[in-house]
Amino acid sequence: MIGYFIYTTISLACAYGLYFLLLRKQKTFQFNRFFLIGSLVLCLISPLLEIEFFNSVPRITELPINTLTNASASLETIENVEFGEIEMINTSQRSPFFYVYLTISLFFVFRFLKNFFQIFKLTRHKHERLGNLKLIRSKDSKLVSSFFNYVFINENQDLHDEGFTSILKHETVHFEERHILDIIFIELLICLFWLNPIIWLYRKAILQNHEYLADDKSVSSGIDIENYSNTIINLGQKEYRIPLTSGFNFIQIKNRIIMLHQSKTSVLNRTLKIASVMLLFAGVFAFSSYKDLKEPLVVIVDAGHGGKDSGQISNNISEKDIVLTISKQLKLLSDDKVKFIMSRDSDEFSSLQERIDFINEQKPDLVLSLHCNAHSDVSRSGIEAYYYESENIERHSSSMSYSSRIASKLLELGFESSKLIPSNFKIIKESESPSVLLEIGFLTNVKDYAIVTNTKKQQEIAKTIYEALLMKE
Repeated sequence: MIGYFIYTTISLACAYGLYFLLLRKQKTFQFNRFFLIGSLVLCLISPLLEIEFFNSVPRITELPINTLTNASASLETIENVEFGEIEMINTSQRSPFFYVYLTISLFFVFRFLKNFFQIFKLTRHKHERLGNLKLIRSKDSKLVSSFFNYVFINENQDLHDEGFTSILKHETVHFEERHILDIIFIELLICLFWLNPIIWLYRKAILQNHEYLADDKSVSSGIDIENYSNTIINLGQKEYRIPLTSGFNFIQIKNRIIMLHQSKTSVLNRTLKIASVMLLFAGVFAFSSYKDLKEPLVVIVDAGHGGKDSGQISNNISEKDIVLTISKQLKLLSDDKVKFIMSRDSDEFSSLQERIDFINEQKPDLVLSLHCNAHSDVSRSGIEAYYYESENIERHSSSMSYSSRIASKLLELGFESSKLIPSNFKIIKESESPSVLLEIGFLTNVKDYAIVTNTKKQQEIAKTIYEALLMKE
């Protein structure tokens, strides 16, 4: 979610910068309109896309490195292993920031629906026909504004006033160009993306361009430009309007007068600027959607135990060897999306504190500590994913999200259940990055044992974990 916000903000800022520097003062109003709406849509969806180039050239991470060999097995046995009761929690738990975001978004939705209902009530009033327009007299505003072919005017408005003719033509252009669809679209986007400051700049630019376009077409229809300018000046000081409508005086007087009297630049100059904008925006779009430009997710895979610490042992196969094999399989899956770093790549022992120090020195995006479970009740089975309830909201949320995705995804391999459990295990508590301690099945359960000790299944476990890391939240 945070990554998406960053990418959309950067790409929208670049696209808006192109508009502001190259198009804002050009009388290419129709092109400006479609550029603003089009760039807004593309920048919001581009981080969700992936454009791949040079697929015929294999990446170094796709080349085979080595073949894993079976690790030696310990002859120790451990009997009557006891674990405390496992507490189940609601996996739908979310961070407080999510609820703040949701509350404010619902406020904007409520505001939108309230304004829409307000207009709907006005459209039920008695109206007068004037060509394709329906004139509705209202007490709510001294201004003229429109919503589709409904035009709201003050109840005391003189329909034969010379200035009103100019205003009516202006509102007719809004109706014919369907500007209200742009307004509804941007208002709905604000309900979802209100946190993005560039969205608000887009909103202002879209409304401003609507007025420029309506002014230009009104004058082009034969209305005297000086009389039209005076009408803008006379009505431009009034700022209240009915929400969700287009209106004659919504934009600054000075900008509209300047744009109205500005001569069009040469066709060659306009063409060059438009071509430059399209080429530059294509670069912005490619940058925000080209996956190889994004930093990979860095994951430290901590293969539990090692050396003199064998972990759980069943049928002469130890936990330390199983998780080391899975860790090596994960390492082979490293690519431009996920980079796996192993805390140990051989059967060696490191103290818990040494592993934690190594993790914090690397500053990864995620710590994945791999283990296998055991219990005196041989019917106990399944996946258990532990995360630490950190006071850091982002760390807490990420840990819980990755735990949920990995545990649920591993069910596809035949495990009967998955559990998401908060815990204070030292490895996930003292690691400064989001962390997951993953218990991959019970060695004391026949079905789980068959899965985790099978070489092919170990490869599938690694691949499934990799896929879970790439799942959307």
